[in-house]
Amino acid sequence: MAKLLNDSEFQRFTELQHKQASFTITSEEADELRLIVERAQQKRDDRTAAMKSIEAYIAQFEITPEELFSPEQIGEAARTYGLIASSAKKERVLPPTLTFNGKPYQWTRTLPDEVRGPLFDAFKAGESIKRFLATPKDTTRNAATVARLERETGGIYADAWLEELSISRTQVEEAAAKLAA
Repeated sequence: MAKLLNDSEFQRFTELQHKQASFTITSEEADELRLIVERAQQKRDDRTAAMKSIEAYIAQFEITPEELFSPEQIGEAARTYGLIASSAKKERVLPPTLTFNGKPYQWTRTLPDEVRGPLFDAFKAGESIKRFLATPKDTTRNAATVARLERETGGIYADAWLEELSISRTQVEEAAAKLAA
């Protein structure tokens, strides 16, 4: 039911259901509840009819799944619905975590100016950024940090500093490609 109603309708539906359950619903509220349920059922019926039309067109024009979806999408759907076992769980990539003045900061979308300024200044000056890294042994996050710095400053991190972080130029390029995607 929740997927068929917008937020305000669902909130009102929930309120009216609680009133109905506690037998404190008025006749006007009962009518309102019926109308909400009817609208939700109509949306469901409309969606069902649309899906049947799409299925009929697919059958009529003999469209194959490969024409509609990429192999990755088909595989993901098959894994989602348990048709094939997931060979490995998708790797969860955590955002880079930085420290400044003893406080940790996750670099999700933006970085506070109090950290951003010194970090970018050190990077642009060609200095090591290791002192800013909260997880200096996490090579994946370090590569993501360097990739973001390179993208946002237009600079290139020195190979000597990459070695200090135990990461390669290839790892930085792969992280940059993931950022772009």
